[in-house]
Amino acid sequence: MGKRRIIIYILATIVAVFMVVLCISEYRLSTKEYSNTVVKVAGDNNFPPYEWLDHNNNYTGFNVDIMRAVALATGIEIEFYPMSWDEACEKLKNGEVDIIQGMKYSRERDMYYDFSDEYLENSQSIFVLAANDDIRNFKDLNGKRIALQRGDAAISTLYGLRHYTSVYAENQEEAIHSLMQGKADAFIGNTLTGVFLIDKMGIRDEIKIVGKTLNPTIYSMAVKEGNTKLLDIVNKGIKEIKRNGTYDIIYRKWFGRTVSYPTWQIRKYVMLTIAVTLVFAVVMILFLRWNSMLKKEVDKRTEQIKLEKDFREKLLNRIFSGVVTINEDNIITFANEPAVKILDMEHDKLIGSDYRQTYIKDLFSRDELSGKSVDKEIQINDRKVFINYKAQLIHNIDGNEEIILIFRDITEEKLIQENIITKDKMQSLGNLITGIAHEIRNPLTAIKAYAELIPKKIDDAKFRDMISKDIPQEIERLDKLVRDLLEYSKPRKPFMEEINLYEAVDNALLLLKKHIEEKAIKMEIDIERNITVVFDRNHIQQILINILLNAVESMNKNEKRIAIQAEERRNYVNLCIKDNGCGIDKSILNRIFNPFFTTKASGTGLGLYVSYQLLLQNNGNITVDTEEGEGTTFTITFNKAGDDIYAEAAYCR
Repeated sequence: MGKRRIIIYILATIVAVFMVVLCISEYRLSTKEYSNTVVKVAGDNNFPPYEWLDHNNNYTGFNVDIMRAVALATGIEIEFYPMSWDEACEKLKNGEVDIIQGMKYSRERDMYYDFSDEYLENSQSIFVLAANDDIRNFKDLNGKRIALQRGDAAISTLYGLRHYTSVYAENQEEAIHSLMQGKADAFIGNTLTGVFLIDKMGIRDEIKIVGKTLNPTIYSMAVKEGNTKLLDIVNKGIKEIKRNGTYDIIYRKWFGRTVSYPTWQIRKYVMLTIAVTLVFAVVMILFLRWNSMLKKEVDKRTEQIKLEKDFREKLLNRIFSGVVTINEDNIITFANEPAVKILDMEHDKLIGSDYRQTYIKDLFSRDELSGKSVDKEIQINDRKVFINYKAQLIHNIDGNEEIILIFRDITEEKLIQENIITKDKMQSLGNLITGIAHEIRNPLTAIKAYAELIPKKIDDAKFRDMISKDIPQEIERLDKLVRDLLEYSKPRKPFMEEINLYEAVDNALLLLKKHIEEKAIKMEIDIERNITVVFDRNHIQQILINILLNAVESMNKNEKRIAIQAEERRNYVNLCIKDNGCGIDKSILNRIFNPFFTTKASGTGLGLYVSYQLLLQNNGNITVDTEEGEGTTFTITFNKAGDDIYAEAAYCR
């Protein structure tokens, strides 16, 4: 038995050595043709930061470093030939040089050149003078003079314009000079190169970028059509420098950040996520305990307040709120102990002071006496504090008017509320992860299928057209899903902005697509594409996902249906989400927005509570109409752009 193992081990070793020798021999044969030949590398002589001749006439840049790294990895010898871009393209086409070290892919160029594996994504932008307000996007270029580098891929971008005048230049620096000298109304060129040259020329304040990024394309090395041997060597070199980390070092040198995260960093993020989750769990336990203690204390203090008859004694017993009274001369006449503690001032210095000389001036003015509850952030002794306050007029025992200001420190409550919102978001992400994986897998499958067919059908023009059309679409699907997921999961402060309601609903449904398909739910969407509301983009996603998840999970019929309808009124918008699920028992309807209240065996009871709190923060509202066994309708009221929020809750018709 031992001899057999030794024989098997020897045979396996011989086979392994043979395979290594075979691979090395194959690699040497592939580079043999160029082992004794200097490969002529052409490039633009003025295209920073990619490639250019510096003030010492040295050829430098990102592309130059990448080409040198590929040559070092493959063992080929290279010689650089800097020249104008138009000349470089022509010389490669005629076979006077062997390779151009950096070229954007296009269908027109694919007729004359073969492209290596992509090693960068490139884009172009529209540059205009800072004082130019006539050109704001691509369509505004109609009838204008446009500066372009001769032979640049930006030329094909202009085919969508009806009329324009081209002002050609040998390089992008010359094109920028044409813009500065008034010979052109705009300049279209590589985004990074344009910004680099503008900084180099010291004219950052004189030129601006307008409109969207144009023509995002892959960036590769190019050889003459049919030179597959050199192309194979280059592709092996690109793979090798990406594998050994050389590519990332060069990328950071020129662009300041790495393209992909190393494994150790991903592992670090995973561990950090686990740690944060544990912290959230501890915080929630402490919150439950604190909430229980708080409830007992509130009940105790409420009973004491009922027994008190004297106004001053009532104020003193409000140990959770600060109370200050201010007379007609703006002098503080009374302050209880919580007020002294919150304002961090001595009691003797507070009483008798003009309130405008204390931190109270940052809370309110005499013009704000509505009696409504307001949250505000102020600085107290260089410490950021969140205060909830009410201010209104009262009459004292002498019949004189005084302002009573009731306030409390809600800093800890703010932090706890943010933790609750984050926990709810993580719970929703857990429910969505299966659907997200399914959505990512579909485009990846299509891309993989194309990749496997490339060696067999690379010469098929129809196949190449299909690749250039289908793969970018699948990548765009992936990019949109990842962007939406990152935007949803990223914690940040509320930011009110104008949001397209249809797009917001569509993004939420995309994340829930797998759950909807698994339950065979029929979706009915009736939302006009131009309806916009004022809301925080992150918050609206969390609210919609929570409500839709409740609707999906309530389904127990054969024919399942969810209808989403938007009604636009004069100054507000109603969004109705109606399901034909199990409905809600009327006896518990008044508790569904309470924290930690749930009828599900595995639920957290935070979804509807968090949604309600987020709506309050964004000046919105929500109502529920339900029939047990028939279904439930949630009506969300949003504020329209430029209008005040509709103060009362509304129902869909």
